[in-house]
Amino acid sequence: MIEEQEPLPNVPEPDEPYRRPVDTMSLPQVEAELRDLFGGAIMYLLIPIFLVALSTTTIVATPFFVRVLPAAAIIFVGYWVLQKAYIPMLKEAPETSLQYLRVVSWLGGGIMSTSHERVLSLCAKRAQFMDSDSSES
Repeated sequence: MIEEQEPLPNVPEPDEPYRRPVDTMSLPQVEAELRDLFGGAIMYLLIPIFLVALSTTTIVATPFFVRVLPAAAIIFVGYWVLQKAYIPMLKEAPETSLQYLRVVSWLGGGIMSTSHERVLSLCAKRAQFMDSDSSES
């Protein structure tokens, strides 16, 4: 026989952050979060790629189905290329990559539920670690 359960109380969950504060993070933790955020930010490049692909296929073909399929295929290929390329891009030009991350975060109001302020504080914390490493050398 199935017993009825009492309903749960209508009490909101505590609003605790699920990420640790930036001030308490180490350099590997900061760089790991920035790498993940840059991976999300680089995916925002798919929007202009899609718009360019859609507009170029619009010139060639008029039916909607024929326009959208090539653009969707280009998006999937672009997603795969960007997914494979974002780690080498970050390693080769970290400052440029982080500048791009800050711009995308500022334009979008954040990335992947991360506020722009947190992105800025992560970049500042990384710069602080890099300055302390270079002054120790």
